[in-house]
Amino acid sequence: MATLERDGMPPMSEREWRPALSMRWKHLLFVHWRVPVASLRPLIPEPLQIDTYDGAAWVGFVPFVMESVRPVWLPPIPKLLDFPEANIRTYVRYGEQRGVWFFSLDAAHRLGVWVARRFWKLPYYYARMWWEMLAPNEIVYTTTRKKRPRPYARVRYRFSGEPRETEPNTLEHFLVERYALFTAHRGELYRAEVAHLPYAIQPATLLELEQTLTDAAGISVAGAPDSVFYAPGFGVLASALQPLHIANATGRAG
Repeated sequence: MATLERDGMPPMSEREWRPALSMRWKHLLFVHWRVPVASLRPLIPEPLQIDTYDGAAWVGFVPFVMESVRPVWLPPIPKLLDFPEANIRTYVRYGEQRGVWFFSLDAAHRLGVWVARRFWKLPYYYARMWWEMLAPNEIVYTTTRKKRPRPYARVRYRFSGEPRETEPNTLEHFLVERYALFTAHRGELYRAEVAHLPYAIQPATLLELEQTLTDAAGISVAGAPDSVFYAPGFGVLASALQPLHIANATGRAG
């Protein structure tokens, strides 16, 4: 299991870091567009700052499969909490801390959506989702949110090559090597952390892509994506959510 102390993100104190959830992420597709920082600033609360690479902010569409999602004290129950998910995200900083900001997360599991909204205060939505491995290296995902105006996505892609870890200072490393998330609820900011092995990624080619999830989040993306790659996945531990005011900008309790 990877340590949390990496990429400017110091770990929570031993008192605070307690894994609350265990899960597995599989078949992740990372589709990203460059966008102007100014276009995202109204959507992300202060004091969070928008993290940039090559002078731009980055918005991602990430469909994948969640498996064996459960509290750490509960033994695995096959298939009970396995479901596809798709999120729209960007990348933020709080002082030296680097993390992910989710604009939306669609999932095909009513209980999973309720738990994530109730205990992690994340903008989850219940959606009708379907995925299939069409060939050993070809996958399709579809999602239609149940809530009007029913934003949707369909993506089909093919991945190739052998998995490799991302190199520091590359765009791929900037996009995936993040071990914290930030969220807001009723005017308060919160943070949670995850622990997992470093990402191993593979090249991917889009065969189809149609989506309105970014539009539903109030984000305009134009043209073909600027970055597309695949990750086979790994096991993940996640902490409970903590109010951001319990830590200063270097991540130490204060």
